[in-house]
Amino acid sequence: MTKTVPMSRFIQSYNQHLSDAERTGDTIVLQQRAGRPAWVLETEDRARDAQAATDFLSAALSAVVRDAALAERFSAELVSTLPWVAFLPEDDRRAFAAEAAETLRACASIGRYTAFATLIEDWRNTAEIWSDPELARSLSTPVDEPVDLPVDAA
Repeated sequence: MTKTVPMSRFIQSYNQHLSDAERTGDTIVLQQRAGRPAWVLETEDRARDAQAATDFLSAALSAVVRDAALAERFSAELVSTLPWVAFLPEDDRRAFAAEAAETLRACASIGRYTAFATLIEDWRNTAEIWSDPELARSLSTPVDEPVDLPVDAA
């Protein structure tokens, strides 16, 4: 369970909050003012368990996308979790599934997921383009003349 506490209140009685969280197994979310990011406190054991689960799942997904039949089913099923994937062409769906699995595995190996979040956002933006057939068509059309010229060609 998650318990949200204002940072100022946590500072005033941090021992009590930590004791309560240790007893209940809660994760503490510390809210800050002025749009500053929240902090999440949890026990080291819980963080280690989550990392172990992520390592396992990312390895399993990497194995799935290496098997052609499983990769096909996995990429098709992604639509139920990420509905925007439906706008991607079939080949792009498979490419997204493979790239996401491999990126997740790499991120899990270092414990930082920024690259994974960026990958998901990039593919979501690609799906958004595919959702507008006119835009997708215009962006897929070859450019007859370059929009700009290299500096040394001028």
